[in-house]
Amino acid sequence: MAEEPTLPQLPPPRSRAPPSFAEGRKRARGTNAPSSLSSSTSSDPAVFSSDDDPALDNYVHGRRKKRYVGTWFDQQPASSDSADSAIGDDMRRPMPKPPKRQFRRQLDSGVFLGMDGSTDTDESVDLEPRPSKLPLGAPSSPPVPLQFAVRRRISPEEQKLRDIVNSCVEEGKEEIDLGNLNVESISDGSLEPLESLMLVPKMSMDVAYEHRDPSMRVFLSNNRLRKFPTALVNIEHITFLSLRANRLRELPPSIASMKNLEVLNIAQNSLRYLPSELLELLKKGSKLRDLLLHPNPYYQPKERSYCRWGTADYEEQTFVSSPDFEVESMWSGVTTTLRSRTPVQFIDSARNVCSAFRFPPTDEYLPFESRKLEQEDFWEVAVPKVSRSDVRADLRGVARARRGPPSLFELVLRAAMMAHDADQLAAVVSGDGYPQHLSSVLERAVEIEKMGGQRCSVCRRQTWSPATEWVEFREVQRTSVKLVERDGMRTEVEQSTKMAYNSDESWVPFMRKGCSWSCIPFKAPLPPGSEERTRLLLIP
Repeated sequence: MAEEPTLPQLPPPRSRAPPSFAEGRKRARGTNAPSSLSSSTSSDPAVFSSDDDPALDNYVHGRRKKRYVGTWFDQQPASSDSADSAIGDDMRRPMPKPPKRQFRRQLDSGVFLGMDGSTDTDESVDLEPRPSKLPLGAPSSPPVPLQFAVRRRISPEEQKLRDIVNSCVEEGKEEIDLGNLNVESISDGSLEPLESLMLVPKMSMDVAYEHRDPSMRVFLSNNRLRKFPTALVNIEHITFLSLRANRLRELPPSIASMKNLEVLNIAQNSLRYLPSELLELLKKGSKLRDLLLHPNPYYQPKERSYCRWGTADYEEQTFVSSPDFEVESMWSGVTTTLRSRTPVQFIDSARNVCSAFRFPPTDEYLPFESRKLEQEDFWEVAVPKVSRSDVRADLRGVARARRGPPSLFELVLRAAMMAHDADQLAAVVSGDGYPQHLSSVLERAVEIEKMGGQRCSVCRRQTWSPATEWVEFREVQRTSVKLVERDGMRTEVEQSTKMAYNSDESWVPFMRKGCSWSCIPFKAPLPPGSEERTRLLLIP
């Protein structure tokens, strides 16, 4: 009988010890294990220990990890001929260059917009300018380039003034005598040290030191000043100011910020009027107790008769009222009483007077008769003859019209005043091709800005080119107020006396300015009749 075939010999049995994960996730493979053994022939959990796994890092020096592409269950080598390929041939191709941006004109907005999917490039802007539809001619001469500001040279007279100021600040003197120096102008830097003036304390035995603010007395009399030194309005503790015997033509509106002023002497100057802002210091309860105004070539009324009808409505309806100062027990100072006013002078943006009434020039010498101005009742407002219907509607209203948005001309002036070289803009626009009035308007605006700015008397808006002007004639009085108790009630007893020595000095002009043709005096209702007007007509 043939021998029965035998089966191949089985491999020797291996130990069935459970896998240990304490020393790591890799399990050592037996040396005698067949190469074809897979994880499917054992019930132990599969542990990947091959360096070919893309999820594992290879830290062996000198070798590179193979790269794989595809999903986790169907991974393929990234390159069959190179083990260090990071990406495939398709991924190594260069990215396409983005398309060049093309500009097109949007007719509705005038803005050039790029198309979708394009990038900004400066080389692609190649547009020819369209011809202008308006007859705007270029200046025949090139504009004057703006030069750097030249540092102002200090005159010997002003240098002497600076030395006196610095000496007073170092020694803590309250009396600053700057008179009789023959100085023509004073820069802000010469007077700014006075802002930091402090009193030198005087110590004595058994007396406690008490801090006290300085009470400065500034004397600038007998000089040749043509402009008010604007640095004075920033010095808080000035109580006495003398500008007597100078050549001042006007006072800045910012003088109203000198709230601690007690004595003001502006006699013997070339003043035609006073700013209406000064009335803030001439109220009952203010600190100003003495005001020296004469002599000065002020505007004068043609007639000194006045009618009280409509004065209360004029003051209440035209201006924004501000509260008076409080009077504790007794007060003595300077006040004013409204007597009359002039017609309104209307001015357009080109600084042309459009009304029948106009003020005399302020830069010329005027005899006494030429300084007399017309007067207008408080129930009348003379307006210019204009062709625009909207302007006529504003001027025809009885009540004060509401102030609208600023005009384009006002916005241009505001932007010009914010520039650091605003004082040189007038020279730039003075050449050919520019409006003739623009240079003078800019010069006046710069002058107003240097004086501290100008606000409309009616709506209190900032303005650099007033459109309306009129003068109020007020009687300046010395007033004393005393609080007394009667029947358990505290009442004020007021007594006023005239400050003028003759009739020509009794009425003082105060200039009002409006920012538009809508900012004009309130038109009071008509009086009951001619008999009532005659009864109310007073002749001082």
